[in-house]
Amino acid sequence: MARLFSKEKDIFLKIINSILVLWLITAIVITFGVGIKIVNKDKVLTYEQYSKEVCMLDKIPQEEIDSTTTQNNCRNSYKYEKKNIEKMNKANANNFLIGLSNIVIVALFMNLLNKKTK
Repeated sequence: MARLFSKEKDIFLKIINSILVLWLITAIVITFGVGIKIVNKDKVLTYEQYSKEVCMLDKIPQEEIDSTTTQNNCRNSYKYEKKNIEKMNKANANNFLIGLSNIVIVALFMNLLNKKTK
């Protein structure tokens, strides 16, 4: 880190190094946050679990459950939520890979920019 802002560097390189350091720190924080989301991802409930926990079909009187509207609304809501959870999990995996590539590219660029020539 001391070589990034040493006195022999001109002001242009110091500015570039400070931007790259901020970029690297931001990429690490974002990647860490997305990694936590991946580890703690939302589970996809089965339709039976969803109908009991969310729609509460087991608590509705039997004569109302027979109405197709209630069941169709619950089924449509389940499909919509399941699709959204799967999309979010996939997006988190993609964001994690993008964050990792950001870290690697910025770190390599910083290394090449500040490499001492012999």
